[in-house]
Amino acid sequence: MPDKNRIRRINLMIELATYVAIMLAFVSLSYNLERFSRLAAQDQQMAGLYTAQTQITERIHEAVNRKELFARGIAAAVALRPNISEQEFARLSSGIQLEDPSVVNMALVRDKFITHVYPEEENLSLIGRDLRDVPRQSAVLDRIARTGKSALDGPISLLQGYTGFILREPVFLLGDDGDTGQFWAVASIVFNKDTFLGELGLNDFSKDYQITIRAHNMLGDERTIYGDNAVFARNPAVQQLRLPSSIWTIALVPAAGWDAVPAQTERNRMLTGIAMIVTLAMAWYLNRLRAANWRSAAQLRAAVNVLQSGFVLFDRNDRLQICNERYREIHGPASDAVVKGATFESILREGLRHGLYPDATGHEEAWLSKHLARGDHKASRFELELSNGHWLQILEQETPTGGRVAVLNDITELLHSRQRAQLAEQRLFDAIDALPVGFWLFDAEDRLIMFNRVAGNMLPGMQRALKEGRNLAELVERRAAISKEMLIGGRPATSPHEILDNLHAETSELEVCYDGDLWFRYYTRRTSENGLVMFRIELTDLRRHQRQIETSNTELRAALAERDAAESRFRDVADISTEWFWEQDEHLQFTYLSEGFRRAMGRDPADFIGCSRVELLVEPDGSPEAENLIALRQTMERHEPFKDVVYSYRFHPDRESWIRTSGKPVFAKDGSFRGYIGTAADVTQFYAALRRAEQADEAKTQFLNIISHELRTPLTVVTGFNSFIYNSDRLPSYVTLHKLLEAQDNPSLRRLFDAYRTDIRSFSDRIRNAGVQLQTLIDDMLDLARIEANTMRIETTRVDSLRVTQSVLDQMQSMAAEKHLELRCEMADLPIAADEMRFRQILTNLLGNALKFTDHGSITVRNERQGDMVVFRVEDTGIGISHDKLSIIFDRFAQVNEGTGTTRRNQGVGLGLAICKDLTRLQGGWIRAESRLGEGSTLIFALPAWKDA
Repeated sequence: MPDKNRIRRINLMIELATYVAIMLAFVSLSYNLERFSRLAAQDQQMAGLYTAQTQITERIHEAVNRKELFARGIAAAVALRPNISEQEFARLSSGIQLEDPSVVNMALVRDKFITHVYPEEENLSLIGRDLRDVPRQSAVLDRIARTGKSALDGPISLLQGYTGFILREPVFLLGDDGDTGQFWAVASIVFNKDTFLGELGLNDFSKDYQITIRAHNMLGDERTIYGDNAVFARNPAVQQLRLPSSIWTIALVPAAGWDAVPAQTERNRMLTGIAMIVTLAMAWYLNRLRAANWRSAAQLRAAVNVLQSGFVLFDRNDRLQICNERYREIHGPASDAVVKGATFESILREGLRHGLYPDATGHEEAWLSKHLARGDHKASRFELELSNGHWLQILEQETPTGGRVAVLNDITELLHSRQRAQLAEQRLFDAIDALPVGFWLFDAEDRLIMFNRVAGNMLPGMQRALKEGRNLAELVERRAAISKEMLIGGRPATSPHEILDNLHAETSELEVCYDGDLWFRYYTRRTSENGLVMFRIELTDLRRHQRQIETSNTELRAALAERDAAESRFRDVADISTEWFWEQDEHLQFTYLSEGFRRAMGRDPADFIGCSRVELLVEPDGSPEAENLIALRQTMERHEPFKDVVYSYRFHPDRESWIRTSGKPVFAKDGSFRGYIGTAADVTQFYAALRRAEQADEAKTQFLNIISHELRTPLTVVTGFNSFIYNSDRLPSYVTLHKLLEAQDNPSLRRLFDAYRTDIRSFSDRIRNAGVQLQTLIDDMLDLARIEANTMRIETTRVDSLRVTQSVLDQMQSMAAEKHLELRCEMADLPIAADEMRFRQILTNLLGNALKFTDHGSITVRNERQGDMVVFRVEDTGIGISHDKLSIIFDRFAQVNEGTGTTRRNQGVGLGLAICKDLTRLQGGWIRAESRLGEGSTLIFALPAWKDA
């Protein structure tokens, strides 16, 4: 009695200690979770703040850089044209104001006087304003003139009466050597403060952060651009941004403050309390179970010893606690290791030492590792063979205390019976699947339970594969729907129900025809279980053989008649043709020459029967014809076909004849070579004319090449000296003369001198335009000569088609502006595999033609991907090309006249489109044209798309 009380007190103390430990663990967990939540919230707050600060900095930098680029563009334009007019300044500035709505005006300041302003109507009063009267702006201008650097000033009160910023860019004239020269003026971009801040989108961040932006200007003062300066006293995150001659400081603090309590703190506390209560409840329940288990242990020990199967219980450390005698018997010679406290590994190793496990022989450690690893899961079912031939089924299950209980059943006899049954069943399945006929087996309820490979093949019209479980009635209805004809006992079946009733008989036969004239016969038999077994045999070949026998005689007679007619036609054609037919045997000796040989060559065919072709080939060594004949002889020795081979022979001593021949080898059924058959013709006149044309073409190409190079040298001299005439104001003699005129102060003489200089420039422009046209003509002639001589070099690389097209359009903007035409680029960024220079040349020629023949409207360039090619379209709204002229526009020296073809308004020799055609072909592409007279033309060409490796 005292012992039981002592055990009860010990169990009570253990239970109370468990509850205290659980509560302490959850208190610690709650504290750590709250601390980690605060740290995570602070990290997230800082990350969001730095992200917002970076976005604001990038927006400011992007907006100011864009305006700085505008200012530099104005400065560059003024540097090129110091005496820029108001109209030119307005045209230059209008695009900037359209692109950036925050810019309110642009101005040009020289010697601290405002000389140009845009928009002029709203700021007319500012022109001529002396900025020396505005001390701050005067100081900034002095600083820019001294440092030569751009400056951003603001926010300041502007002359227009509102607050804004001024971005100033110095203007330097270009020196004679192209370097930066003297300081000339200052280009200013003025933009409104409120519009600029709205452009930055700072309101996007005001919900989460307090933002202050402060500028330190070049004059040393600080001005607040946005926000409250009190932010700088709240330990903000600060970032400085360097802008032209100023530094902007951006400060941010969270709107909710730095010490905000995470939103999930209360939730974490509540969840931790709930988890602690649940854990205490589970601990109380486990203690109740432990007491119950203690009472059950004695009962378990008595029960396991009467089991016919082996039984064993291991603790959580895999040490043996309980086992019965049957478990010891199973281990045989290794039973000495089966003692209480022994580990699972020691028992297995003792069994391995006695060879108890045959499948572990030779790889004991690997086998042991495998079973130990599986044992760690403590919940498995597997089979194991013993050295005495017995098989065990081992069932393992985890115990509530983390141990493992296992039951070992001897399944030797059961396993042998199952193996025999599986072997017999597999043999039956293999035999059925190997049958060359279809096989189906249905149960008593007409459900499909088995079929073989032939039965599973899809027939014409079937929509889904055969599978087990389908109903016989469904299969009959489906086959009746897709069949062309169904016969029961030789008569047509009237309905699926009739077919199903026939199949339900003790035995039945059914013939079915499917699409493709496929015939099958079905046999059915009832099984002992009232099921149904069905076989299918194909009758297609039998029925086809019957039809073939019926039609074979008719077809044979028709074939013989066709053969006789073909032989007759062949002889008639051979007798009247200007060509002739020939045959050679396996030794390549002529065995037949038709009568066409006599008519064409004036020689008797019999004179050449028995001769080989080699005896007729008497070309001099090294000539192209001799190389053709050598290649022909090698081809015939390889028994390969040949076509249109030309060679010469003197069938008459006084003249040489040129023969074109084609041949095909003839082989016997066993594959042996039997000779050649072929045709030949006399092409003496055509071949002589071809050689004369090739010689003339070669002479023309050499002439074009020589004359083009001879014209280029004097043309270069003419254009070079013309540039001196055009820029005569830079010549020393001109400068001296101009100074003399200035000294005489004679207005009339000065006007005459200026008129003379204008005339000289006009004449020089005409010389330059004529030189450019002649240079283009010479380049086209040289390209034509290279193409015809096959010396044109094409270097294929990856070409950015959009970049090149925009570059060409920029070059032609001035020509389009002269005719008030709009150039459009509606292209996707599609890289091509081409020669960039030649691609640029094609675009230039096509756009130049479009500009020539378009007086109003627009010219548009488009592209798209079509397979492996990128197709380009150059569309204009010009005069168009008549349909009958489209076929010749790509010919060399071809000219298409304007309108109906009666006048020519534009100059040219007709080489541009011909060269475009050759350049696209050399780069693996093509070109064509579409047009409607009076509505415009579309030139379409394609080049290969670039393929990344």
